Amino acid sequence: MASEQLVEHKGIVTTVEAKKVTVSIVAASACASCQGKSFCSMSDKKDKKFVTDVVNQEFTVGDEVLLTMRLTQGLRAVVWAYIFPLCLLMIILLTLLSCKFSEAGSALAALTAVTAYYFILYRMRNRLKKKYVFEIKKLG
Repeated sequence: MASEQLVEHKGIVTTVEAKKVTVSIVAASACASCQGKSFCSMSDKKDKKFVTDVVNQEFTVGDEVLLTMRLTQGLRAVVWAYIFPLCLLMIILLTLLSCKFSEAGSALAALTAVTAYYFILYRMRNRLKKKYVFEIKKLG
């Protein structure tokens, strides 16, 4: 059995609650780690916060931790967030255009369907949170 690939990010614990820990990571683009970034305006870094459940572990604010998530979970998230809505948009748009609907009406219907899709996804966020889990380990 091959080991499953993981996506890992180092972070710092910013808040600790009853069974939840908030971790702040710095997401850097490829340019941000470049040696020539001081000569270029393309580099960017963003602070991101992740809230994760903890079981049988104790953390304090300022702890350096490692957040991990299975690669398959990340790919599944990309499919739900980008691939499905794009396919939905294209199928509705092309179907309505082939049925001789106006371009504006077809585009409006396709955008309405994608908006409804994202609304449904938003309403399912609590169920989806259970499927996308970050594991957290203390470093050092």
